[in-house]
Amino acid sequence: MAHIIEDFTVAVPPSTAFAYVADFTNTRHWDPQIDEARRLDSGPIGVGSAFEVALRIGSRTTMLVYTVMTFAPDEHVVLETSGSWYRGRDDVRIRPSATGGSEVRWDAVFALRGPLVILEPLLRIGFRRTARKAVDGLEAALTALRTEEE
Repeated sequence: MAHIIEDFTVAVPPSTAFAYVADFTNTRHWDPQIDEARRLDSGPIGVGSAFEVALRIGSRTTMLVYTVMTFAPDEHVVLETSGSWYRGRDDVRIRPSATGGSEVRWDAVFALRGPLVILEPLLRIGFRRTARKAVDGLEAALTALRTEEE
């Protein structure tokens, strides 16, 4: 299992940060490994909302479907994905910062299943590097929202 926890602070209010993170179609803007992302349902985002993302791994693209499992507006969203050879969970918590912005905690887990479990050591190395780039991208995207609000 590969696991990463990253904390950062941005200058946008929790409502703005949460709305951006909970809409997983935005991953294509901040995660360099996501080529495409689309919503699979309609209506307000909440528990049960689903998103399909095209994850690039080397020269291959794998389609993953993420489903919102926890949805506490402006505070907490959990998205999970699962397939025959993998499972993943992105747990994002947002709270007001002392400076009026948002403190964001991204807790992500990705694990292989079946015979691919033997590749877990390689997954851990690659996941940490790519997840760090994704979190850096998210932090930059949320920071850019601040300039759009002004």
